[in-house]
Amino acid sequence: MKKLLSICLLFLALTACKEQEDALFESPDYLVFGHYYGFCGGENCVEIFKIENMTLFEDTRDRYPGGKPYEGDFVPKSAALYEQVKDLPHQVPARLMSEERSIIGSPDAADGGGIYLEVGKGGMVRYFFIDKTRHNVPEYLHPFLDEVEAAIAALK
Repeated sequence: MKKLLSICLLFLALTACKEQEDALFESPDYLVFGHYYGFCGGENCVEIFKIENMTLFEDTRDRYPGGKPYEGDFVPKSAALYEQVKDLPHQVPARLMSEERSIIGSPDAADGGGIYLEVGKGGMVRYFFIDKTRHNVPEYLHPFLDEVEAAIAALK
C-alpha cells in the first residue's frame, strides 16, 4: 500500500512540474520579437517586429540590438500579416519572465545570430538577447523560439 501511495505521489509531482514548465505568460500588452546577425549584409540582417493593440508593426531602423530595450521606428503592417502572427504574444513561456539574465546563451557568437524578445505588461518590461543555437538555450524555450523564427520567416 505504501509503495502504491509513493508511486501516486511521484506521478502527481512529475505531472505538476510539467504543467508549471509549460505555463504561458498571460496576455502581455506587447511583444517585440526579431532576429539579428552581426557579420551580415543586406536588409535581412536585422528583422524586428512588434505586436501591440491587435496590430503588427515592423521596425524600419534595422539597427543591431544593444544591451538595452530596442528603440525602433515601428510602422504598421497589414491586417493579413497580423493574422499570421497574432497568437505569438500568447505563447511566451511564463518561465522566461523568471530568468535572472537578459542574455541567454551566446547570441550572435560565431556569426550564429541572435533572437531579440521584449515583453511588456502593466508597465513592466523584460527584454532578452537569446542565442539561436538551441543547445546553448534552456530546453523549455525551444518550442517558443521555433514559433518566433517561423513568424519572422512568414513576415519576410
